[in-house]
Amino acid sequence: MRVTLKDIAAKVGVDPSAVSLALNDRTAGKLSPQRVREIRTVAAQIGYRPNLSATHLARGMTQCIGVVLSYLDCYPHNYYFNLISEACDQAGYHAVPLAVGRRSLFEDSTLNLGRVHVDGMIVLDHWPADDGADLAGRLAGYPLVGRMTDPTLPKPNFPCVMVDYYGGIVELLRHVIQRGWRKFMFIAEDDPARPQFRNHGRLLADHEERAIRDTSKAMGLPIDYENSMIRTSERGAKARYDAMMAYLSKNRLENGVCLVQDGADGISGTYAALVRMGYTVGKDVTVAAMGAVPGWEHVDPLPTFTCERFQEISRLMVELALDGIEQKRRFSRQAQFNYAATLHDYGAITEISSK
Repeated sequence: MRVTLKDIAAKVGVDPSAVSLALNDRTAGKLSPQRVREIRTVAAQIGYRPNLSATHLARGMTQCIGVVLSYLDCYPHNYYFNLISEACDQAGYHAVPLAVGRRSLFEDSTLNLGRVHVDGMIVLDHWPADDGADLAGRLAGYPLVGRMTDPTLPKPNFPCVMVDYYGGIVELLRHVIQRGWRKFMFIAEDDPARPQFRNHGRLLADHEERAIRDTSKAMGLPIDYENSMIRTSERGAKARYDAMMAYLSKNRLENGVCLVQDGADGISGTYAALVRMGYTVGKDVTVAAMGAVPGWEHVDPLPTFTCERFQEISRLMVELALDGIEQKRRFSRQAQFNYAATLHDYGAITEISSK
């Protein structure tokens, strides 16, 4: 049976209101320190647990931060959600996933975000709504924090962390080209059965496409990615392997080709297919990835890839959310927080001229 304030009051010999004061740190000038210690000791001894719902209702707070994401089981949102949850726990809050199922997140038909019970929201992939609605206006009353990956999008009127994947991909492609690899093919997820699953049916995000086109033009190297695409149904290792085997059973890769994958997840399947068909990564062909998480599958040699500063960005987004919720104003409302998608090279891309 649940222990109540009346049970504690009966044990100590005081009124239940005194127990409430002692357990909620509202005893200034009302109870002696000795009486407060006595009440708290008895409460611990008989196993009292506070009713958090009632406490939050009294304070007008839920101690919850909503994390708006497309799909909870997809990179990078699942990885970010775990890190945000840890940061929220450390701050005494609870992260609540609000999965809305498509890239343009804030249509009326997807999720009525104005009725969820949270104190603030972190939007993991802010993208303008198809209907042109203003997100802050639609969610009036909720402190918002956003994460963006395309610097050409209009800046929203709430704090936002910019992860510049456009710049990171440009650096990645230049890195590959400068080492002599001048032929490219692309491995990307494409699921015709779910055209809104990623990028409204497009294989690559806008910033990825633009980075490829701009780098190709700047370096005087035609990269025809639209006609050089190996399509995979998913990003897992089996899907990558099956797609690569289907392609390689009918086509021979030219020596000196760089395979650029839309994320390092499932890259072990790509490597397995290449090895089975007689290719040596780093010699006959090389592999790069436009985005990765620290815990991808082990491959040898490790791939060259771009990567976000996930932990640092997660902590910052939670701090910005708390700033809005608790009105502490630790950060400027107009500030833009920019993080580059940094390049990591572990030797998969070698100097092609040295072969």
